[in-house]
Amino acid sequence: MSLSVCHRIRPQLAKEKIEGCHICTFVTPGEPQVVLGKDKAFTYDYVFDMDSTQDTIYANCTEKLIEGCFEGYNATIFAYGQTGSGKTYTMGTGFDVTIPDEELGIIPRAVSHLYKGIEQRRQAAADQGRPVPEFKISAQFLELYNEEVLDLFDTTRDIEMRKQKSHIKIHEDASGSIYTVGVTTRTVSSEAEMMQCLKLGALSRTTASTQMNVQSSRSHAIFTIHICQVRVCQDNETDNRLANSSSEVEEFETLTAKFHFVDLAGSERLKRTGATGDRAKEGISINCGLLALGNVISALGDRSKRSSHVPYRDSKLTRLLQDSLGGNSQTVMIACTSPSDQDFMETLNTLKYANRARNIKNKVVVNQDKASQQISALRTEIARLQMELMEYRTGKRMVGEDGLESINDMFHENSMLQIENNNLRMRVKAMQEAIDAQGARLTQLLSEQANQVLSRAGEGSEEIGNMIQNYIKEIEDLRAKLLESEAVNENLRRNLTRVSSLGKHTVVRYSTHTTHIYSQMVFSWKFIILQLFIYIIKIVKLK
Repeated sequence: MSLSVCHRIRPQLAKEKIEGCHICTFVTPGEPQVVLGKDKAFTYDYVFDMDSTQDTIYANCTEKLIEGCFEGYNATIFAYGQTGSGKTYTMGTGFDVTIPDEELGIIPRAVSHLYKGIEQRRQAAADQGRPVPEFKISAQFLELYNEEVLDLFDTTRDIEMRKQKSHIKIHEDASGSIYTVGVTTRTVSSEAEMMQCLKLGALSRTTASTQMNVQSSRSHAIFTIHICQVRVCQDNETDNRLANSSSEVEEFETLTAKFHFVDLAGSERLKRTGATGDRAKEGISINCGLLALGNVISALGDRSKRSSHVPYRDSKLTRLLQDSLGGNSQTVMIACTSPSDQDFMETLNTLKYANRARNIKNKVVVNQDKASQQISALRTEIARLQMELMEYRTGKRMVGEDGLESINDMFHENSMLQIENNNLRMRVKAMQEAIDAQGARLTQLLSEQANQVLSRAGEGSEEIGNMIQNYIKEIEDLRAKLLESEAVNENLRRNLTRVSSLGKHTVVRYSTHTTHIYSQMVFSWKFIILQLFIYIIKIVKLK
């Protein structure tokens, strides 16, 4: 599964308008394409112009990721771009000021979506009379400041402790999944509680003012939501019950998923930001982390380098995002840029960065516990064996004298004969309809001819014409039955001749059966001929 890339262009700032900056980006109408300057075109999965809303970006970029988490898929969404390009606003981690609901970012909307989805699934299970799924939601909030992993949920941390070495460790389990040790994990039971945790961590994040951004993030932030779900297996309902059992036994599965919301610090040039001292060190550390991220993206996205080493360990940022880049995660990258021509080079670099990321392929799998995986594998095996048993019962498969399995030719021949039989039935039905139509037409013609004869004789009337038409119709029906009886009788004669070479008892038994049928046919002929004479006499009397 390819990494999805979205491009968002923020509106021009008042300062840029005062300075007379021109817009250097153009979005192609109806296409996910942006043109930078005169001739530099880039195509992504989604492109959002300056007038795009927060709701539009969430619906296109994040909504499907939350739904995937309910099915056990990991997800990651991260914003990348130069400082002041709108990353924190897009992600929704800036809680230092009060903002209206329509301007809420991706994380608050995702939290709301998550808890609404939980409630909907519980309600749907209750309405259907199934066991209600159980959910356990927990959260972590990390920041990467000067290549040190810090815990934003740690209330004992102060400014001086940032200069000390962090005790948080990054590890990789046997399946290749990345996890951290020494990080505070908060169990959250409601949307309001989750938002309170998010605000607490966001306000603890390191920010400072530069010449390019009054409220510049000086660290990379990773907000992670862990979802653990225990539910009834969603596979075929017949597979969820034990075969040949009177009592229904529900099978449960445990799904886990984690959702990383990554707000990267912006790439910056010291010449433009005017940073000195600690701000300059922070900027250098930020650029080093983004450089390592770029090297990982290049190694994963460049087809000529895919077989080479991927430098995940060059930075703690890339180490933390190892699952998201080329691993087990549905990942979306939002490239945030400025439309002003004074940021042309930074915008161009961001677009090239995002273009390389489109080539990354992730290996997405469902996160089930081992017991659920084994149950799923056994259920698949049972279904396969049931299908194989059905093939043996229907004769499709057979075991030869040598003990080897083979496909029965008679099964294929029988299938072909059934198809041919169905085709013949359709043809017979169509021919019968045609015969009925021709019979009705013949009856009409004969009745018209008889009416013309009566009209010439001066004895015609509408009542007599209707009677004649009915008589002719019955005569034609009786004639058809007579022909059918003659055909059946001829077929019986042939069968009797064919079995004449069989044993005496067989011939006697078959002859007795044939004689009985023949006597019935003779009686039917006599009855039909008698009715024909009666109708002819009636017609003659009418004339």
